[in-house]
Amino acid sequence: MGRILQVNVSPRGGLPKFPVEGPVRVLRTGVEGDFNRYRTTRLAGDPDSALLLLPISTIEEYAREGYPVGPGSMGENITLGGISEDEMAPGQVYRLGRTVEAEIRRPCTPCHELATFGESLVRRAMGRRGYYAKVLQEGEIAAGEAVVLLRR
Repeated sequence: MGRILQVNVSPRGGLPKFPVEGPVRVLRTGVEGDFNRYRTTRLAGDPDSALLLLPISTIEEYAREGYPVGPGSMGENITLGGISEDEMAPGQVYRLGRTVEAEIRRPCTPCHELATFGESLVRRAMGRRGYYAKVLQEGEIAAGEAVVLLRR
């Protein structure tokens, strides 16, 4: 169905997140080595917000509009290829790579940090900033691996 284009982390939190070379562990708490201030402090480690998944098509849309964004800029943990944001919905379960399973839980609300790329991006990204997902099955993932929809 799709591919993992990039896996991104920010060890201290904030934007952008940076690509991880090679395989990385995905735990129930999120991508190993990533820190998300909002998830940790405001959501008390909410497992429904363990991953932020965002298709490259959404990032490219913003870049065409003049925002200086690329993979990782929007704070996503996993940049997806071959899947559009319109195809994603809460309740869907995806296999990421060979072993990780994640369930889409809810859309991501844009945070004020996106203003770094332009004040209007926060408003523009409302309803179009990817989806938070809960990790159902831990494992390792790497860029280039498949993304398969298991359940709608």
